Amino acid sequence: MNEPHPEDKMLIQTVANAIGKSIAFICLTIAAGMLFSTCTIDAQTIQECEAACGSSGIKEVTATSCECLPPEPNNPDPFVL
Repeated sequence: MNEPHPEDKMLIQTVANAIGKSIAFICLTIAAGMLFSTCTIDAQTIQECEAACGSSGIKEVTATSCECLPPEPNNPDPFVL
């Protein structure tokens, strides 16, 4: 089996090292961006969600969605099946 020349081996290791460092830098940059980004919700968004949910109430409000609680069943007698 033919062994690569030492110069070729060093070039391959250098390129692989550079690619690995580049990928690590990109991942760290994305993680830092996600860490420092702020996802704030203004009062108007919460009021609109409250109006949409009505009496059932709000389960979760995010910057992109509003989730209401499920309506409660109307069972006046607890022994009714």
